[in-house]
Amino acid sequence: MKHLLVTNDFPPKIGGIQSLLWEWWRRLPPDRFAVLTSPYEGTEEFDAAEPYRIERTPEPVLLPHPWMVKRINDLADDFGADLVVLDPAVPLGLVGPSLKLPYDLVLHGAEVTVPGRLPGSRQALAYTLKRARHIIAAGGYPSAEAEHAAGRELPTTVVPCGVDPERFRVPTDAERTAAREHFGLPVDAEVIVAISRHVPRKGFDTAIRSVNRLKHLRPDLVLAIGGSGRDTDRLRRLAEELDAPVRFMGRIDHDDVPKFYGCGDLSTMLCRNRWGGLEQEGFGIVFLEAAACGIPQVAGDSGGAAEAVAHGETGLVIEEPEDVQAVADAFARLLDDDELRAAMGKRSRERVETDFAYDVLARRLGETLGVYS
Repeated sequence: MKHLLVTNDFPPKIGGIQSLLWEWWRRLPPDRFAVLTSPYEGTEEFDAAEPYRIERTPEPVLLPHPWMVKRINDLADDFGADLVVLDPAVPLGLVGPSLKLPYDLVLHGAEVTVPGRLPGSRQALAYTLKRARHIIAAGGYPSAEAEHAAGRELPTTVVPCGVDPERFRVPTDAERTAAREHFGLPVDAEVIVAISRHVPRKGFDTAIRSVNRLKHLRPDLVLAIGGSGRDTDRLRRLAEELDAPVRFMGRIDHDDVPKFYGCGDLSTMLCRNRWGGLEQEGFGIVFLEAAACGIPQVAGDSGGAAEAVAHGETGLVIEEPEDVQAVADAFARLLDDDELRAAMGKRSRERVETDFAYDVLARRLGETLGVYS
C-alpha cells in the first residue's frame, strides 16, 4: 500500500512537529510514500538528499482550497497512492472529505483542542474526523481531544512523539565535563537545563522564580535556558530583576542539542494550560530527549506532558505548574538525592528504548498505514 503525506510541517523547517514527522516517515520504505509540502529556505539541498519523493507547492502555506484538492488528487494519481495522510487536521485536513482517495489524519494537540471547543469550527472538525479512514494521534491527549470534538469514538492508533536513542544518549562523566566547558557552564555546578521555544505556555518564568528561591541555599545552582522566542526579552528582564542564577544560552545548534542535555543534573519545562484549557502542551519531545540522556525531568501537568514524564518514575510532574514553591521543592528534592536522581535517570533511558525509540514507533506507523502489506 502506497500513501501520500500532505503537510505544512516538514524539514528543513525547524520545529518539534517537523522533526517528529521526518523521524517517523524517513524510517518507512521510501518507495511506499511521497510527500507534498510547503516551500522553505534550503529545500533543494534537503530534498535531493532524501530517498523518497518530495514535491513543494509554490504557495507558502497549504490551505483547504479547491485547488489544493486538485493538487493532492493529481499527485496521488501520478504517484499511484492508495491513501492520503493529512497533517494537520485543521485547517489543511478539512480537504479530506473532498479527496478521491480515503484519508488518514495526524493529530498533535493544539490544532484539535482549539477548534474542537469553539462553535462552528467544532462542527467542521467533527465532519473531517468522522470521515477519516483512521486517526494517527501523537499521544493520548490529542486522541481524547479528537473524540471530544467528534462526539464519539474514532478508529485511532496512538504513535507518540519519540526520540533517537543513538543520537541522544547518556554521557560519560568526562563527556559531561566537556559539555559544560563547551557551553561555558561551571563544571562543578548544579545545572538544570531547559530548552524550547520561549512562549508563555512553556513556563520558563516559573523556572526562573523557582531557582531564585533556592539560590541562597544552593550558591552553585544554575538554570541554563536554551532556545529563543517572543517571550525571551520578558524572561531576561525577570531574571535580571531577581538576580536569579540563570544563563540564557540562545539558540542551540542542532548537533549540540544532545550535548546541551548532557550538561544537566536534571531538566525542566513547566508547561501550563492557558486560555481556559484551549492552549495546552501536546506532548513535549524535550522530555524524551532529556530522558534518553539519562536526565530526570520536572514537568508541568499540561496536555500530554504527563504521558512523556512518568511521575515518580522518570521525573516529577507538578500538578500546579505555576506554583513556584512546589517547583522549587521538586528541584531541591532531586538535587539533594543522588540515588533517586540516578534511579530516575536510569529508568528514563530504559523507557525511551522500549516505548519511545523512533524505530519502534515508525514500525507501528507503517503497520497502521499498511506499508508492509
